[in-house]
Amino acid sequence: MQDLLSRRLPAHGSGALLAGFLQGLAGDQWNGLEAERLGAAAVQLASAFLGGLADQCGSLPPETRQAALLRAAKAFIEAHLMDHHLSPQTVADAHGISVRYLHHLFRGEKQTVSTFIRELRLGRCRTDLGQPGLAKHPVGAIGARWGFADAAVFSRAFKAAFGTPPGEYRNQLGARRAGSDS
Repeated sequence: MQDLLSRRLPAHGSGALLAGFLQGLAGDQWNGLEAERLGAAAVQLASAFLGGLADQCGSLPPETRQAALLRAAKAFIEAHLMDHHLSPQTVADAHGISVRYLHHLFRGEKQTVSTFIRELRLGRCRTDLGQPGLAKHPVGAIGARWGFADAAVFSRAFKAAFGTPPGEYRNQLGARRAGSDS
């Protein structure tokens, strides 16, 4: 990377896109979730830009290219968690690699691509279920928001991950909040 960053970087193609995106981020205030998504997009754009430059120069060792590709794949997953069709195949297609190679990249993470996607989605659902402003939204709608197309599948996955069904989890949080308000 030092070799890449020690020279003038081109301001065309993905470089221009990255520069414009970062300039657009500079002056505004972003809320937590919005900032998280924009940050993931910035990482993905930067990875694409620097990865393209490195490929042109042929200067990155394979391990570094793999690590950059893994980071880019994870950023893509985070940016597309709400997409019901997000799958290892869509992630691989977006990065121009095979599903087999994507699974190879995740081998060092001690989890599969699908497990990574499911755990992120469940974490986002758990966060949303704890938000008082979303208390009127049905539990199934929160699951659907984060890519669980089927409410029963979401409920089973949530219970398996956190030991309680999502509706019960929400009720427990509400009861704790009500108890701490008195």
